[in-house]
Amino acid sequence: MSVDYPIFTVPYLTEEAGREYPCTSEMERAAILSLSEAKRKKGGFLSGEEKISCIARLYYPFWIVPWNNKCIVVDGLDMISSNIRHHEAPDVLKFTEALRKSSSSPKPFIDTLKRHIQTFRKFKSSRKVAFRGIVFDESLLRSFSSILSEAEEVEADERSHLPFAPMLISMEEAEDRSKHLIEEWNLLNDEVESLHYAIEVLNLESERHKEKISIEINEIRKEYDERISKTRKLVDKSVRSLTREMEREKSRVERDFRRRLDRLERERSKLEDRIETLSSSLRRALEARRRQKSRYPRRSTTRIDSRISKYRDNVQVLKKRLSELKRMEDDVRREMQRKIGAIEEKYQGAINKELEKLRVLEEARRRELSEKSELISQIDQLSSSIESHIRGLMEIKADEMESLERRALPFRFEGTSLFGIPFYMSVFESSRRVRVEVYPPMIAKGYKGLLQRIKRAFFSFSLESRIGLLLNQRYPDLSREVFLKVKDIISSNISFKSRILEVGRANNLLDSPDFANS
Repeated sequence: MSVDYPIFTVPYLTEEAGREYPCTSEMERAAILSLSEAKRKKGGFLSGEEKISCIARLYYPFWIVPWNNKCIVVDGLDMISSNIRHHEAPDVLKFTEALRKSSSSPKPFIDTLKRHIQTFRKFKSSRKVAFRGIVFDESLLRSFSSILSEAEEVEADERSHLPFAPMLISMEEAEDRSKHLIEEWNLLNDEVESLHYAIEVLNLESERHKEKISIEINEIRKEYDERISKTRKLVDKSVRSLTREMEREKSRVERDFRRRLDRLERERSKLEDRIETLSSSLRRALEARRRQKSRYPRRSTTRIDSRISKYRDNVQVLKKRLSELKRMEDDVRREMQRKIGAIEEKYQGAINKELEKLRVLEEARRRELSEKSELISQIDQLSSSIESHIRGLMEIKADEMESLERRALPFRFEGTSLFGIPFYMSVFESSRRVRVEVYPPMIAKGYKGLLQRIKRAFFSFSLESRIGLLLNQRYPDLSREVFLKVKDIISSNISFKSRILEVGRANNLLDSPDFANS
């Protein structure tokens, strides 16, 4: 039966760097025979002696499926499986449609942003995605990187002769399994693009509304500037007119009161002159009485005393009148100031009323511009918050995509290929059971330090431990994660055990003369 897909494989036994003598196929067969003998139970009280009925070199099948200049490794025995969580992104279409439907004016748009402020804060839901058969483990992938770098293609005429362990996954099934991973990656990529589209629509609609508001702000500013300019001219004219009227009215009041004050001042001046005249006469009379008393002490002063008394009475009367005039002057001045103050208050009120027209317009302009600027601020704040949430989800999705991409190895294959990793299988039979041991690829150790290792293990009763001084597991992660499971599935799955025993016995090296003679 011909095989129409490429097959690659690696040697079972390789040499440690620095080893002086190369490994040979005879050394490989001798090592396996020795290991099998070491594993064979020699019999005892509770179990019978085992015999080695079969030693076969088989190949563990892994499908290599190309993808974007890389390749996906699929376990041909379907023993490997991995799960991831797919986080479903929020409904982007619903969000973008809501933005477009609210595009009539900024306020409905802002209301829509407020409704969706939490939409992209977290994923809508999550579900488990199973990848059966696909190698996901990073340690295994590192092993496969080494394996693929050492791989050699099997000649076309030799492909059908390689004894593979019974495959549970066909090439078509492997491609379907890989397609499942690729579809998951494409879904993640679509979600990232969808989220990026949400940001584009969000920014586009936000900028459109902000531009529209900016135009409205310029129109409002222009309209109010024109109205304020016209109103200022009218107000300035009214204020100048009112100021002139106020000054005229104040001048009339001041003129009227100045006439009254002038009359009072003239009368006061006359009184002061008369008082001064009477005071001079009083001083002369007092001086005359003093001289008379000095010269004629016995002469009567009745006449002069009467004149002095008259002078004093007249001075007192005039001073009283003078005080009344001064009080009247003060009253007139106060009345003048009161009336002038009333005039100023009346006209200042009218002037303030005119100036209020400007203040009202300027306040209305400030308020409307502030309201429009607040709309821009709200759009910036809300859209920035939503965009930040969306980008957070995009980063998670990008990480998930990168995680899937890391599951593909950087090796290019033209088409789906089969990769065979060689291993040996020993079959042990006793009267009670049939048992199988599996030996994954080995690496032969160098001779440096070998003597010391042999001395340390010289008295060991275990042949296996002595062989371990010469051989190491070539791919420890692969041995642990794959070949141990092969041994377990042989023990637990009767059908698989029967099939692999059939393949092993059909390729039993114990029946080969070359093996027997080696």
